[in-house]
Order: sequence, then C-alpha cells, then structure tokens
Amino acid sequence: MSQKTTLLEETAQKFPDMPRFIILKLDIQRRKLNYTDRLVEHIGHNHPGPLPPLILRDGTTVLAAPGEGFKNSYTIDYVDGKIGIYDGETFIDETEFQPQPEFFKKQTSSGLPMWAIAGARPQRIEMLTSRFCEFWKGGLQCKFCFWNIMFKGRDGTLFGKTPDRQDIIETVQEALKEQGRFSQFVVTGGANQHGDEPFDDEVKQYIYVLQAIGENFSTRRFPSQLLSSAFSKKQLKRIYDETGILSYCPDIEVWDENLFKWMCPGKEKFIGRDNWIRSMFDAVEIFGEGNVYTNFVAGCEMVQPQGFKTEDEALKSNLEGCEYLAKHGVSMMALVWAPSPGTAIEKQKQPSLDYYVRLAKGLHDIRVAHGLDVHSDDYKHCSNHADSDLCRID
Repeated sequence: MSQKTTLLEETAQKFPDMPRFIILKLDIQRRKLNYTDRLVEHIGHNHPGPLPPLILRDGTTVLAAPGEGFKNSYTIDYVDGKIGIYDGETFIDETEFQPQPEFFKKQTSSGLPMWAIAGARPQRIEMLTSRFCEFWKGGLQCKFCFWNIMFKGRDGTLFGKTPDRQDIIETVQEALKEQGRFSQFVVTGGANQHGDEPFDDEVKQYIYVLQAIGENFSTRRFPSQLLSSAFSKKQLKRIYDETGILSYCPDIEVWDENLFKWMCPGKEKFIGRDNWIRSMFDAVEIFGEGNVYTNFVAGCEMVQPQGFKTEDEALKSNLEGCEYLAKHGVSMMALVWAPSPGTAIEKQKQPSLDYYVRLAKGLHDIRVAHGLDVHSDDYKHCSNHADSDLCRID
C-alpha cells in the first residue's frame, strides 16, 4: 500500500464520523486525476471537453481537474472490465462516470455541437457566457486562477463569445427531452468590469443567456443559479426582474480581509471586499434567505508569505467567515485548492487532508445550525463541494 493510500486510511480512522467516500473525494480534489488511454477509449469520450464527474460507489459525485503537472495524482483506469481508482499501483475503489447526456450527440440548426453550448454535471446544465476573465489583461487575476489557461487555444468562434440565442434555445429544448435527467441550470462566465457602470457588460451577458433559457419554460422562474462577480443592488434587481433566476453565487474566494486584497487583486480593485459582502447581503433581500451562496478556494489562505502560518489559524478564519455570513442568510462553501501549473502560486504547498476534513465538517455544522439548505450545490448538482455533500447524512 502506498504512502498516500495509508494517509487516506489513517484519516478515515481519525475521523470516524466522516464518511470515507467524502474523505476520498477531498483527497481526489487535492491531488487531481490522471486518465489512462484505455480508460478514455472505453468510455468513448469523443469531444475536447472535460471528462464528466466521477460517481463513487455510495453515489457521491466528484468533480476534479486533470492532474497534468502533478506528481502524485490518482489514476483512473479500465482494468478487467471495471473502472477503478488507483493510487500508483494500488487499487483504491471502483467508480464510474456520469453518463453522457443525449443532447451532447446533437447539433444546433446553425451547425454547432450542443456539447459546446452547454455542459452537464449529474443533474445540472451549465452554460458559459464567456471563456475569458478580463482581470487577466492587467495581470489582476486571482493568484490561484487557471480560468484563462484552461480555455487557451480553443477556437474563438466557438468558445470565445456568448452563444447565440437560438443555439441556446435549441440546446435547452433537447436537454429537457431527457426527462428526469436535469433539475437545475447554472450560468457563469469570466469577470468583465466594463460597461456604462462597472460590470454592466457582464450583467448584460447573463441576462441574454438566462432569457434564452427561459424561453423553454411556461413558468416565470425556473431552477437556476448565477455564478458571477459581485454586483450592485441595482444590477442584482435588474437580473432578478428580467430573468427567471432563483439563486445567486458571487465567489469571495478568500475570507480574510488582507488575504482577499493580496490573493484577488482584480476583485479588490474593481469591487472591494466590503462591497463584495454588501452585494451578498443585498442579494438576500432580493432572492431570499438561503438563495444566496458564496465559495472560497480553501487552502490558498495558507499561501506564503502572506497566508496563515498554521492550519488552526486558517480554519478559525474560515469558520468565522461562514458563521458571519450564515447569520445574514448567506451559505458559504469550500472549493479545494490545487496549485495548477501556470498560476501565480503553482509551487506553493497545500494544507493537509486533515485540514480539509475538519473544514468540511465545520462549514456543514454552521450552516445546519442556521437552517441553511445548500441543495443547489450538493452531490446531485455541483459535484464540487464535500461540505455540502454532508447534508445527505443529516
């Protein structure tokens, strides 16, 4: 058994009240994944988009980035008729992939493949308004961010602009034919601070896409989430009034005030941490308590030289942030930071697996204490949050 596998088992023994599959999910997200050629051939992944989320044996879904440049990634392989998770040569567990939606095989009337218009997680349809964050132009991107790196080199006519309205309508129509498959839409895109007022251009993109999605519904609103920059109350009211959106999620990325300024220079320059928090509180008035979310990239708060020196200090800061936001009706969740190649902090060390387990449990317990349900970002929808997966065992 490899050293990392031993650590996984030791962690499971240390936290007996934490499901082993949740711990495995956290470790996969820390270390990322590599896929063998025979695995890719077996599942028939025939388009350049990312591989779908994993489904663990207990139903936990795992969204994890490919592990290029990571020396200790888990490997997903196809051996003896089974898909398995491997740590080096050591078999960890069986797994499977989320089935490919039927609409991925189709094209719009303009000839675009529908997988390029909308992505899919277990029960979620995702649409991107853009694949470029404007903060990168001035070197003001978040230090952990690999958004523009991820989409670099893609065909600009297909990936570099907001999809046309008719392409969106047709793609959603086809997706909804798969009855029972999808229960939520998520719309997101890169930050765009331009416009008559700052971020008006980003707001317009979201309204355009959300209105096109809404053409497929007879009801005023439909299950949906907007993942975006933090907007003014005027902009939030416009989005809510002009679309069928139900929930709003501006990711704060890091809670500590000084670390926010250092880690997220673009967000600090064009919005500021206080305004970011104010936007979430304004959104609670508009969208309602429990319909406003935010994520932070857990682990980057320990990046040196500015970050916390101990895991206990970092944990205390994050849980205080979660408590503060929960009191105001905002759900705070964690994303697992992995230092991706090409980012400003690619050579920094991650916190321990223990840290992520303690954090997931702490965030979950705080939200439960305040009656906040995060079903919009659980294992059935997002696949990205181990802390929200814990609502399955309440």
